[in-house]
Amino acid sequence: MNKKLYSILFFVPLIVCLLAMTVVTGCSDDDEPLQSTYGYVQFRLLKSASMDKGTTTRAVTDKLDKLNDAQKVKVVMQYNGSTITQTLLLNAYNAENAEFGLRSDKLKLLTGTYTVIGYYLYDKLDNVLYAGPAGENNAFAIVSDGLHTQNLSVDAVARGMVTFKLVKDFVKTRATGEEAYPLSNILAIDITVKNLFTQELTTIKSIRVKYVEDFTDKPAEDYVDADRNQETSYMECDTVAWLKAGTYQISSYTTYSDKKAKNVLEVATVQTSKSFVVKDNEVTKDAEVPVRLDETAEYIKDYIALKAIWTKMDGQNWKYYGESSPMGANWNFNKDIDLWGNQPGVQLLDNGRVALLSLAGFGAKGVVPDEIGQLTELRILSLGTHDEKLGGRLFDNYSVNMSEEQRKAMRMDYDTKFLSKDAREDLSGILRKGINDNPKMKPIKSSRISTKDVQFGVLTNGITGVSKALMRLTKLEQFFIANSPIRSDGFFVEVKPDSPYYEEQDEWKWEDMTTLTDIEIYNCPNLETLPVKMLKNLPELVSLNVARNPGIYAEDRDVLKENWEEIIGDDSKCADKIQLLYLGYNKLKEFPEYDLLKKMKKLSLLDCTNNEIETLHPFGKEVKLMKVYLDNNKITKIPSVEEDNGLKYFFGWNDVENFSCSNNLLTEVPNIFNAKSDFVMGTVDFSNNLIDKFEDGEDHRGINASTVNLHHNKFKVFPKLLFEKESPMQTLNLSSNGMTTIPKGALKGKTSLEYLTSLDLTYNKLSSLTDDFYVINMPVLYGLDLSYNQFSKFPTQPLSINYLVVFGIRHQRDDNGNRTLREWPTGLYKNPSLKAFYIGSNDLRKIDDTISPTILMFEIKDNPNISIDISDVCPYIKAGRYTLVYDKSQDIRGCDALDLGK
Repeated sequence: MNKKLYSILFFVPLIVCLLAMTVVTGCSDDDEPLQSTYGYVQFRLLKSASMDKGTTTRAVTDKLDKLNDAQKVKVVMQYNGSTITQTLLLNAYNAENAEFGLRSDKLKLLTGTYTVIGYYLYDKLDNVLYAGPAGENNAFAIVSDGLHTQNLSVDAVARGMVTFKLVKDFVKTRATGEEAYPLSNILAIDITVKNLFTQELTTIKSIRVKYVEDFTDKPAEDYVDADRNQETSYMECDTVAWLKAGTYQISSYTTYSDKKAKNVLEVATVQTSKSFVVKDNEVTKDAEVPVRLDETAEYIKDYIALKAIWTKMDGQNWKYYGESSPMGANWNFNKDIDLWGNQPGVQLLDNGRVALLSLAGFGAKGVVPDEIGQLTELRILSLGTHDEKLGGRLFDNYSVNMSEEQRKAMRMDYDTKFLSKDAREDLSGILRKGINDNPKMKPIKSSRISTKDVQFGVLTNGITGVSKALMRLTKLEQFFIANSPIRSDGFFVEVKPDSPYYEEQDEWKWEDMTTLTDIEIYNCPNLETLPVKMLKNLPELVSLNVARNPGIYAEDRDVLKENWEEIIGDDSKCADKIQLLYLGYNKLKEFPEYDLLKKMKKLSLLDCTNNEIETLHPFGKEVKLMKVYLDNNKITKIPSVEEDNGLKYFFGWNDVENFSCSNNLLTEVPNIFNAKSDFVMGTVDFSNNLIDKFEDGEDHRGINASTVNLHHNKFKVFPKLLFEKESPMQTLNLSSNGMTTIPKGALKGKTSLEYLTSLDLTYNKLSSLTDDFYVINMPVLYGLDLSYNQFSKFPTQPLSINYLVVFGIRHQRDDNGNRTLREWPTGLYKNPSLKAFYIGSNDLRKIDDTISPTILMFEIKDNPNISIDISDVCPYIKAGRYTLVYDKSQDIRGCDALDLGK
């Protein structure tokens, strides 16, 4: 401390100070005036650099580093010739606020004029930090009950606030070993700045940043739309840093990929940057930190390739049609080059590389150019898909780390939307409603195909070829092309001599594409043959969809069969890997031979719907198919191969969910199943054939399925063999067969005792039921529909079944179309479980029976001569708990709640 200054200012004996205070403040209570003789002063310490008029100060030490370091102030004042000293606490809300000034506690003084001589500042340990004179304007007056604020100038280091903005600095090269990354990957940063005068370095650590996309003040120089400004991006920092006043530049930075600043992306020295000025207690906004981005980085090269693909495939005229992007959307390159990857139909990896490219719905034209070979991190390439107009959302849930469930869902998407159906949809409306109204039963979901699907022959793009450079994409997992005019010679176009990949193309092998598991070539009407060389050499091919390519055809040979044979031939790399094969809507006439088919050991789904198949060949027991679709062909027989156990197999049926061979020319139920199997299949559908018997007659082994659909066949006699073989059927549909007879004992056995819950016998010529329909034989029957038959006497046997909930016997007619059923089932109300009873479109007359209030759906409409009193159920009708389906013209009495004609 400067001892001379100290002695001049403060060398006053303690006793003198006390006597002076006594003289100034001493007075008796009797002499106290009515008005108070006291007021208050509060001292405010401000940095000299921030005050309007600076003062020349002399410090005990160098400049005070931070105002917040001062915890106490000792002020020396003169009053009426006496010297007064007082130590007061200093306050500020926080360290940052302290830079704008400190306030002392209030000091109570006698009224009058005071002169500040000087002051001391102390730290929290009472060490002297700073001493200085009062400076100008050091006199102040205390008025009665008033508060005066007296400023004290502190020669402290000037500081100001700075916010940072991370901007892109494109460079041609980076240091060896450094991995390029997109700007958006930065989540935190350390910034080191240099004071250009003192050369002092200051580092602000762990600043969190936020990615922002914005627009510049002008469009890109080569962009055609001059009215649209160029898109750009930068990072905003969420931290305000305090720096000493001066002029600065960015010296270096460290970027991190996490908000806690643990995972380093890059440590970089900045060669040049814009300088920025920090002024005392002012905010300098958006000091720019130039973050290096490598123009030669692979992800930038990907984006340049995207623009080339867009340019060469008529991108200027693209207009998106679908639901995954806005209607009419196109790609936009009026943006910084590192943003070119942000396009509809493009998904990126964390490192900025292109992971998914979907041109479906944009209307691309021409050949996919050689630049496709740059996208070596591509996982999915879609040039059109089967759901392009149905929604186009096949890739919405795609991620780099796609789960097996997501991958399976993608593979099954075509099956889900266009193949899979519930054979119970062929049941009568009465039975369908009964099942759907029962929460304990699996509901029947409609599987009607939406007309929004791309219809056959309708093209959504003009893609005519794909460059052979596709073979460079050894990480490709899924390749789709659909609704395209591509011809066979468009798979795959030779690389052009000016391509950077021209010299290496002889080294490419399909065998190296070990991740390519899913191929779709759909609705390409000009395709004459499949790209067999590619397909047979893919070592991990799992799903192959080549539906709707009927151009794969010749008058004198079955081209699609030949393709199939070659794909799974002796030199095939994938015959034992393929799990899903979609061949629907083509002109396939015959399957490959058994010796080839048996190689497809992992095949679980086969779709051959809507072909021209006349001849099948078996797969054998080892090929355990789960879903088989053979609908809408010309199949007359389903062959089998006899295994060592003496049983015949078309395929291994242990895990079958659905076997469908409807709308063919079968005349007998094939003997390819086994009712005694421990494995119960989901559905076997032989509807709409010409079947009237079972293959091998009494040696037929039955069907181990919970739903058997024999709708619209030629059975004249009820097929009792299904029950004799104890087929575990829960649902049996025998409607529209022209059946006239149900032999006695036909429904006895385990099937009717334990399994059968729904039986559809509509649209036949039945006129009676046997005693098999009593409860003793069919205790679990839930729904029975006998509508559209020829009953003249009401079959009362089913009314004994305690579990029967739905019973239909509508529209009974003889061969001449005359109504035959006039009899009312007396005692119907005695069945406690019946909830839906349909007896409309008959010739019921006067009904004197009790009407059951437990039947919640009672249909009697189109009985023109009926006369019925429903007073027993009228209260339930009024309460909305009972549905009566009737005609207004009918003679219905006992309920004024009904709207009846007069």
